[in-house]
Amino acid sequence: MGRSRLIPSLAGLFLMFLFSSAAYGQSMGAIIGWGSQVVVESSELDSLVAVSAGSYHSLGLKSDSTVIAWGQNFDGECNVPSPNADFIAVSAGGYHSLGLKSDGAIVAWGSNTYGQCDVPAPNADFIAISAGGYHSLGLKSDGTIVAWGSNIYGQCNIPSPNSGFIAVAAGYGHSLGLKSDGSVVAWGTNHDHQLDIPSPNTGFTAIAAGERHSLGLKNDNTIAAWGSNSSGQCNVPAPNADFIGVSAGWNHSLGLKSDGTMVGWGYNDLGQCDAPSPNADFTAVSAGGNFSMALKSDGTVVVWGYNNFGQSNVPSPNNYFVDVAAGVDCNLGLKNDGTIVAWGLNDDGECNVPSPNADFKAMTAGDNHCLGLKNDGTIAAWGKNDHGQCDVPAPNGDFVGVAAGTMHSLGLKSDSSIVAWGDNSAGQCDIPAPNDGFIAVAAGGNHSMGLKSDGSVVDWGTGSSAVPAPNSGFVAIAAGAVHSLGLKSDGTIVAWGTNDDGQCDVPAPNDDFIAIAAGFYHSMGLKSDGTIVAWGRNDHNQCDVPFPNAHFFGMAAGKDRSFGLNNSETYATAFQSLEADVTDEAVILKWDVHTDEGILGFRVYRAEGDGGYGVLTTSLLLPDAREYSDRDIRPGETYSYRVAVVMEDGREITSLEVTASTRAPRLVLFANYPNPFNPITTIAFSLPERESVRLEVFDIGGRLVKTLLNGTKLQGYNECRWNGTNNAGKSVASGVYFYRLTAGKQILSRKMALIR
Repeated sequence: MGRSRLIPSLAGLFLMFLFSSAAYGQSMGAIIGWGSQVVVESSELDSLVAVSAGSYHSLGLKSDSTVIAWGQNFDGECNVPSPNADFIAVSAGGYHSLGLKSDGAIVAWGSNTYGQCDVPAPNADFIAISAGGYHSLGLKSDGTIVAWGSNIYGQCNIPSPNSGFIAVAAGYGHSLGLKSDGSVVAWGTNHDHQLDIPSPNTGFTAIAAGERHSLGLKNDNTIAAWGSNSSGQCNVPAPNADFIGVSAGWNHSLGLKSDGTMVGWGYNDLGQCDAPSPNADFTAVSAGGNFSMALKSDGTVVVWGYNNFGQSNVPSPNNYFVDVAAGVDCNLGLKNDGTIVAWGLNDDGECNVPSPNADFKAMTAGDNHCLGLKNDGTIAAWGKNDHGQCDVPAPNGDFVGVAAGTMHSLGLKSDSSIVAWGDNSAGQCDIPAPNDGFIAVAAGGNHSMGLKSDGSVVDWGTGSSAVPAPNSGFVAIAAGAVHSLGLKSDGTIVAWGTNDDGQCDVPAPNDDFIAIAAGFYHSMGLKSDGTIVAWGRNDHNQCDVPFPNAHFFGMAAGKDRSFGLNNSETYATAFQSLEADVTDEAVILKWDVHTDEGILGFRVYRAEGDGGYGVLTTSLLLPDAREYSDRDIRPGETYSYRVAVVMEDGREITSLEVTASTRAPRLVLFANYPNPFNPITTIAFSLPERESVRLEVFDIGGRLVKTLLNGTKLQGYNECRWNGTNNAGKSVASGVYFYRLTAGKQILSRKMALIR
């Protein structure tokens, strides 16, 4: 739950406190997070072509076919499996995620309590996916549905005949399937009549399944809603017209209009139905647990509503941070201008930094409350106050350090005494005498710690235990839920207290540490070379420091997640972008940097499969190079790349990773673009060999509208365009259409929308 930063010597010690490392020597800093909560910078949320909202997490499909995930990560639902490439669709469920690959295979990750991530064999020929509460649905190219996961309510028992389906939707305990004749089939629990499809059961073009209600989009652009209406989620607002898309959340609904506006209705306690301004240019909507997402025509995403796990807004720009703090579910970042950025759980206002948000020099996050130390020596406190943990005792001044425990707070005064307030049920606020000579404080679950100027440690409250002998030579302290850490002047770490998860087993070699941090049940140590070591409970990957483990200058440990402050030249200031384009002949890397000043050249690294990185370029690329073609590739392989800028002073600043999967000899039908469209759209496909093909357009009733191609095409990429006319040359009406590619014995199909 805390950590403190080493000052070179005891004589130089002034401020060391929980969740505070005053690294003001760093001009810029980016926050890297891992564990139970994934945070992404908003600049990463561009070039999106699809979005999906789960219960507490979000998924975005990028134009380069990679997936980005953020929000709650308790079950790994944000850990996109490698290789993160070649995706064409995503779906976020309760606590798991699904991704559809261009080869028709499904990738599933996250909670697998009910087998919802165990895709049945053969994992091939899928064209659509839907993730429910605890079950999953996949639509095959032959029109059949495959269901797996929880079947408590029969939501995986697909009614017979299992054929002719063109879309699927998974709710909490029920499932929906859309037939090519425009009818809807529903199965699973019907406790709230979510299976009772309104009559006439015809003319449907799209479906959506919420927690206990269902939605259907009709070919006249109206929405039919049925099932639970406890919060008005089935009361489609007037005028019920001109809709082209629908999405169902837990207890709210979203509809997308043909003019690019969106409408929300149902449960709105957190504003999840309030369309953000400007309400325009939307191309897709997705309703999550109690939050909503919408995709703009420029590829950006807008998210609003419930944000307790960071699934909505993300801190941006991710730079100029000098400190980071992690509580139970709330996170804090201190900027070099003295402002605090907060994100995560906000049930008790712990993310609402009091005004004026300025002049802060330190901050700390507890269970559900936060403390901020001002330059004038006063403490600001906010969040939950059920035990008085936010009631700073008078006089509120002369403080030089702060620490927040589970439900209590500590403040270090300039006269080296400690002030404690809040919950004292375990004696965690009873500072042992003599209350003087302290230079740092740390607060854990129900215990407190104080570091004396003579290098000894005092530990009190429940969960405290005798400091291991010799109790001397300490320069920093950190308190976890039920364990304690102390950093010695020789760079070693001493750990004591409860060790059920190995949080006190400091990994070898135990040397060269310069800072420590204690989470609830895990521990962290920062080495002088800028690497982080983490140990203890790892149920949410909070101990798995991401690659590259380098250039860190600060850190924080929360309940089940970790953060590192990184030299932002590595993550933010050097590279503006890095992308990979795949052709039949090469993987083409393209990058841009923020400045040309001081660049000696560039170096390219490549990793194949699960292997390590090796240097790809034997000599430095020129300083003005912004592109490199890797032609030493094999079909159907996945490669990971990093580009390093080599500076004239010898520094090498490495980019983040980009992954590319080379084209395999296979048949692919790509998503048309634009979609929806008016008046013309492009349909592309790739052939593994020269072959006779037929490309046709059908309406929602399965009737042939237009034959676009009927002949032999060459191997590789091919495309054609449809202008919204039929075989007679007449314009067709607005609506949903299907385009089908027949190549030999293989048939692939996709859906598109024409808007007049």
